Amino acid sequence: MSTHQLAFTDSSLTDGQMAVWGGALDTSMMLAPAGGLSASGLAAIEILSPAVLDACLARGENPLQRLELARRHYGFVPLRATVNLLTGHGRPGADVLGPEMIDRWLAALAAAGLQQVVLLDPLLDTNRLHAAVKSASAAGLVAIAALPYQADDDRPDETYAQLAASLADGGAARVMLRDESGVLTPDRLHSLIPALVEALGTTPLDLHTRCHTALGPAVVLEAVGLGVSGIDTALPCLANGASLPSLPSLLRALRQQGATQDLPDHDSLLAADAILAAIADQEGFPQAASWPFDLAAYAHQLPGEVAVDFLAALRGRGRWADLHEFAAECAAVRREMGSPPMVAPFARAIAEQAISHFDSEARYESLRPVLRRLLQGAYGSVDGELRADLRMRVGVLPAAEPQAADVDGPEALLAWIAGVEISALPPRAAASSFSYATLTPYEALVRGLLTRAGRFAVLSLHGPGVRVHLQQEA
Repeated sequence: MSTHQLAFTDSSLTDGQMAVWGGALDTSMMLAPAGGLSASGLAAIEILSPAVLDACLARGENPLQRLELARRHYGFVPLRATVNLLTGHGRPGADVLGPEMIDRWLAALAAAGLQQVVLLDPLLDTNRLHAAVKSASAAGLVAIAALPYQADDDRPDETYAQLAASLADGGAARVMLRDESGVLTPDRLHSLIPALVEALGTTPLDLHTRCHTALGPAVVLEAVGLGVSGIDTALPCLANGASLPSLPSLLRALRQQGATQDLPDHDSLLAADAILAAIADQEGFPQAASWPFDLAAYAHQLPGEVAVDFLAALRGRGRWADLHEFAAECAAVRREMGSPPMVAPFARAIAEQAISHFDSEARYESLRPVLRRLLQGAYGSVDGELRADLRMRVGVLPAAEPQAADVDGPEALLAWIAGVEISALPPRAAASSFSYATLTPYEALVRGLLTRAGRFAVLSLHGPGVRVHLQQEA
């Protein structure tokens, strides 16, 4: 077991709850475990991601206010966000967030309390990434450049190493090998991680992996022994499955393997987890569960919450037995789109296209907007070959620089980044309204009955010391 210092980042409040709770964790819930998480000795806590930003807006919450409140409640622990340089909302001129808009957005996030940022360009355009890293540094942020991993790209270790070295040379403080589809294996790490560590020199290497195949914890433990310096994790009630490995479980394993470096406080993490587990119980959120190993994950390579959504869609159609057929169609669509990495904004569009074919629509009778823009070259070039007939059908856009919006203030900037009109942004609420209320058992019972009462003419419940009678008026 390596004895180098490890940095653990908790991603429960972003990727974890998106994968397990479908993004239902609101701002009051996000603040509830602040005491335990901030006291645990974590290197960082991730607060915002593109998916969380969208979920906040859909729920009527302001993402910048969410970050500001987190800064007040989480003390001195660094807060992190993930920012994708490519969008999926289709606003004209904003498929790529160019240097000027990234510069403004990162400055706004820093002003709201952010201290670290993961910068993701799915197509690994180093010019765009270098400019974004420069903007992050100028805003006083620790810039972490993401290096997406795919199981079937046939990319040799040397190419990954060259890409990682380029990101470090561009100013990234850290480089993250990002496996959002959970398809890394311990065997694959044996040559890949040493090559990356050697290429990066003094720049630390981080790992973000998921548990789609149940191999996530084993991958992390192997990676630590090979020299990875930073690990993304989740609390137990938001870990495993399409989420990240459980940090308390990893800590127990690391100690058993003789780890001597300072590790996060186990009791503080469990205290935070207990709060979130109680919220899940009160709200009726799903419980975290491990997924069994299945080779389908290596074919569809759907990341996180995208995998959750579309595997649930298969079950809802009564077609779980056809999982491998659906996975093969995802792989085929991706291949015909030039084999982009299966991360946002491409992964969900590819899954939507595949399931439309799966539902007996003629192949490409309709075309998802993100894939149309990918074929047109709006995002830049891809490594694979685009299907020629589809490219002729949609045409090729003339090369154009990303546009900068005439925005005034952080709210207008947020609207631009999210692809909505500023009038559609939810107003900021009073800070006092973001206090999660724990219900007594009686209150929880009554609330549960009220949510079901509309389905019944009469609903009665009797028990020791309890009598509830609800009746619909004629």
